[in-house]
Amino acid sequence: MSDVKNVLYAGFVNNIDLYFTGCDMFINPVVVGGGIKTKLVEALAFNLKVITTKSGAIGIPNNITGENMRVVEDENWEQFIAQIKKEYTSTLMIPKSYFDYFYWGSIAKKAAKFIGV
Repeated sequence: MSDVKNVLYAGFVNNIDLYFTGCDMFINPVVVGGGIKTKLVEALAFNLKVITTKSGAIGIPNNITGENMRVVEDENWEQFIAQIKKEYTSTLMIPKSYFDYFYWGSIAKKAAKFIGV
């Protein structure tokens, strides 16, 4: 579908982990929709650099992603492309705070505390 060098449009895949381990960056140009973006959470867990729009980052606290997630204002495509070019050569590691935040055990503890268990 795409004739851009080094870009693969795969559509639906059975095992996305293979794609996460084989790529350098996750781009998330989402401008419509709400809620947490599961694929974005997974990409960060694979220590990928993420370039996303503000709408695409809903539900992901930027302060726990270290320098791995760059958020660009919705529909600012020039800045989005500039951020991709800038981050393409950086090598960063996702901080432990990210995994602590999205770890199911931590989520369950927060839920239990909230409901008074």
